Amino acid sequence: MTSGSSPYSDRELLSRIAEGNEAAFADLFNMYSAALSRISMRILQSETASQEVLQDFFIKLWLNRTNLAEIELPGPWLRKVLIRECLQYLRKAAVYQSKLDGLPMETDSHNHALHSLSVKEIQEAVSKALSSMSPQRRLIYQMSREKGMTTKEIAEELGLSNGYVRNVLSAALQTIRGFLFPMDLMSVVVFLYFF
Repeated sequence: MTSGSSPYSDRELLSRIAEGNEAAFADLFNMYSAALSRISMRILQSETASQEVLQDFFIKLWLNRTNLAEIELPGPWLRKVLIRECLQYLRKAAVYQSKLDGLPMETDSHNHALHSLSVKEIQEAVSKALSSMSPQRRLIYQMSREKGMTTKEIAEELGLSNGYVRNVLSAALQTIRGFLFPMDLMSVVVFLYFF
């Protein structure tokens, strides 16, 4: 996902940013901004909205920099946080538009797929998928997705191998995809990006 380069490893770069090193932050921006811009454009379908979200994203990143040293895989983490920001932007835009119209939100055919399923329906499908899993698979998924733990941290806490935890997590995600498959395709895509 990187397009630039830095003399530091990604972890070292984040540690330097956490210490307030502005040059390291500029390196991070140069390394990831192009790829993150493509992601936000794909989700938001608007150059203006994409630039606005990216600017806010990097500002929040700098303001909360002290937490960055704990991130093990910066690329996937940055992507996940940006996708959340884009989805939040879309939700706010939808609420604003519906208030302007004074009516329940109507979407055109291009955006219909994105808005056809509610977050509640997706959460219910995920909940059903979790209920169908073995207790260990469910626990590993929850430790990863809900507590934000890495596979290494999960493996250490549960006394399992890192490879085993990765395989179980992959199987858990496959189970969830199976429950989401009958649902609207765009909602599934959004879920997969988001989680």
